[in-house]
Amino acid sequence: MTLTRDWRTLHLLGGPAVFLLLLLAPVASTPYAVRGSLGLLLWMSWWWIFEPVNLAVTGFLPLVVLALFDFLPVGRILPSYSEELIVLLLGANILSTVWTRWGLDRRIALVSLIGVGTSARRQILVWFAIATALSALLPNTVVAAALIPIVLAMLRFIGVQQIKESAFGSALLIAIAWGTSVGGFWTPLGGAPNLLTIRLVQQTVIPHEFLFMTWVTRLLPLSAVIAALSFIFVRFAFKPELQQVDGTREYFSSELRSLGNLTTPERWSLFFFVTATLLAFTRQFYASVLPGFTPAYAFLTFAVLCFVIRHEGEPLLKWDYAQKHMAWGLFYLFAGGTALGEILSQTGTAKYVADLLIPFTGAGGFRAILVFSFMTMVITQITSNTAAIAIMVPITISTFQGLGLNPIPFVYIVAVAGNCGFMLPSSAGGPAIAAGYGVNLKTMFARGFWLAALLWLVIVVMGYLLTTYWPGFSIA
Repeated sequence: MTLTRDWRTLHLLGGPAVFLLLLLAPVASTPYAVRGSLGLLLWMSWWWIFEPVNLAVTGFLPLVVLALFDFLPVGRILPSYSEELIVLLLGANILSTVWTRWGLDRRIALVSLIGVGTSARRQILVWFAIATALSALLPNTVVAAALIPIVLAMLRFIGVQQIKESAFGSALLIAIAWGTSVGGFWTPLGGAPNLLTIRLVQQTVIPHEFLFMTWVTRLLPLSAVIAALSFIFVRFAFKPELQQVDGTREYFSSELRSLGNLTTPERWSLFFFVTATLLAFTRQFYASVLPGFTPAYAFLTFAVLCFVIRHEGEPLLKWDYAQKHMAWGLFYLFAGGTALGEILSQTGTAKYVADLLIPFTGAGGFRAILVFSFMTMVITQITSNTAAIAIMVPITISTFQGLGLNPIPFVYIVAVAGNCGFMLPSSAGGPAIAAGYGVNLKTMFARGFWLAALLWLVIVVMGYLLTTYWPGFSIA
């Protein structure tokens, strides 16, 4: 016990010590704001990985640090704590809490076990594949917010209450989080980073419209290889504490039958969640009619209805019940990761790091691919994938145009690397949501490091081959 306390004290003090060391270092060539941002990055990463305090508490550090050390006005990151994605998470969390209130989570768990099977590895791989496929067409945060409550319902049913302490539980949530990143660059609809890349290319490189089909066809070889290797990696990366969920398919089928037909509250709960999810997935069909009704507000609308619709004189959900059962830390952790990304971007820290490596790019070719993909891969692990793209794509375009080279193939490579955020909650929406629900961050960081390293090598080799031997890869 004493050793545990000693280690906790070390980690508790280690984060702020590293921050102060970087901030106060007498390095005139490195701006104060950059030193402060890098120090905060290391501090938050340290506390997220070793958890001397709750993950949600670490999410408040950007506010405290900026208020005290003023290397960026604290008001600049306040919107991160109330942004639209947090509203989405709030709505989705309320809707899944209604399941618990009326026992729908048990029914969903049984259906998942019957449909996917009781093999632990099969569960991990199937949920990874589902998340990957859905994220090709939908933002990764939406996919993670829709899938993780379903998996959590199944985990609770088989007795996994503390995700962090279960290798199987953490593996399932991490698989979904990684799937949302791996599938995110397949099509432009996969998320904001892709649409931002297209907009930047249209503004500065090509005089015509960048067609979505062009994106899909150019990146298809990379998408296919990365998806296949990621699937294999996920197969062997985790060692769940159980090989099979206790019980047979027949047992779970009998348990499901014993629940009888859906009750009225269960029907309402299921209808609200499914409808909100469908509205999020089909946003493009009604966006022109309801421009403000984004997925976040679709989920929140049905969440509010849970407190309004009554069954036998009682609302589907009472606030006292919701307050006790919701994952409040999820919102603060997500906000803290977003705020950290904003700090790294607005202080110029990410660009500062990238600029240090630009002289090593040479005159294009293999070395340029190596350096630019590495820069992007590193930045997207520490800040959001959208911020990574916002930083790296303009640098890529201006650098290669300055060298008299076509920047398009390098933009494709950077766009793929920018979607490969796996290690920290600040990397992307999927990892942030998984972290908020209690995934083991040491596992996500360590395994995510090796997945990022593997995919970086794939991007370098395939990027070089495509750039050298396929003329179409240079066309937008």
